[in-house]
Amino acid sequence: MSNLGVIFVYQIVSWVCNILTLILIARSILSWIVYSGYQYNRTLHQIYDVLGKITEPIVAPVRRLINRFVRPGSIDFAPMATFLIILIVENILLAILRALI
Repeated sequence: MSNLGVIFVYQIVSWVCNILTLILIARSILSWIVYSGYQYNRTLHQIYDVLGKITEPIVAPVRRLINRFVRPGSIDFAPMATFLIILIVENILLAILRALI
């Protein structure tokens, strides 16, 4: 693969990880608002549902793994753990790609 191809893959990996991170953060913030019971807002619920459909395939396996070791409670640590996993995987992949440039 040429340097240009590696740089392109590097940028795609970085972009995808950043977008996933932002979506996870938005989902977490919206969950506080949606489930606070303050006021029902249909639009916020719809946005939260869309973000959930995007992130749940990534978050669900992490949640199952966490629930094996920690008794489930009122705080869901799976989005935070998923965020950390994305960060670690991103750093590993980008380090490998930097070595190829």
